[in-house]
Amino acid sequence: MNPLKLLKYAKFFSSSKFLRFASGIGKNVAFLRRACILFYCFKDPDTPKYVKAIIAGALGYLILPIDVISDRIPGLGWVDDAAVIALAFKVANRSIKPMHREQAQKLVPFGSEE
Repeated sequence: MNPLKLLKYAKFFSSSKFLRFASGIGKNVAFLRRACILFYCFKDPDTPKYVKAIIAGALGYLILPIDVISDRIPGLGWVDDAAVIALAFKVANRSIKPMHREQAQKLVPFGSEE
């Protein structure tokens, strides 16, 4: 998937929507800590605008209730979301700071970021 295709989902992202997602259904998602790292990277003023745009698209896709693969399908529902988060994580990797990882650890103390 081309990271620029994620930009169309940025309009579905907002900090409040993401935090609501993370505190609700998000606790059942294995890659939630990675998504939280991206969230804190997005909020960092040092993060380049093109990286923020990719992150906003990925997080927008994650919280969007309509996906390519429905989240309600057991075993497959979160595969597309995980792939989008992994792609955004790869794009944002150079902008991710240790403090983003620490903040995500506090918000999501379970699981891992890998």
